[in-house]
Amino acid sequence: MSVRNHLVGFAYWTLRLVAAVPSHRIRNFLLRHGYGLKLHDKAILHKGFRLRKPNQISIGEGTVIGERCELDGRCGITLGRNVNVSSEVLMYTLQHDTQSQGFATKGGPIRVEDYAWISVRAVLLPGVTIGKGAVVAAGAVVTKDVPPYTIVGGVPAAQLGTRPTGLDYCPADYVLPFH
Repeated sequence: MSVRNHLVGFAYWTLRLVAAVPSHRIRNFLLRHGYGLKLHDKAILHKGFRLRKPNQISIGEGTVIGERCELDGRCGITLGRNVNVSSEVLMYTLQHDTQSQGFATKGGPIRVEDYAWISVRAVLLPGVTIGKGAVVAAGAVVTKDVPPYTIVGGVPAAQLGTRPTGLDYCPADYVLPFH
């Protein structure tokens, strides 16, 4: 086994340990300074997350990431301000190309704009942008961009409605201090 494989394995297991630390303040410190995650001081990652390429992930002010989320930063993920990502959400920036005879990969960055809400167990696939204030319903699979203030749901996600503009809240304000 190569040195690179050992280092990747070590990073994976240490990230799993960091994900289990019972304090979001300590987790945030370790992620920022040990793994290069671009994480605002007032952003929160709850326990049990899985990160790939944390140095390619940026999480804005007031954003909260629920328990057991997976963020695949291999092609980059940018989460804006005051975004709510509910528990068990999956964000994949790279996947295998179904048209490739050699099982090649293809992907693109994921961008989630301010005040968006990604509900429980939703899946965001490579290259999508979730517009400002948009809502992705529980269990939805997002395969294409979601316009601002649009509510989508289903597999694949389709428009269900719209959301009012002028949103003014901070998900990080509603978190208990010992999480």
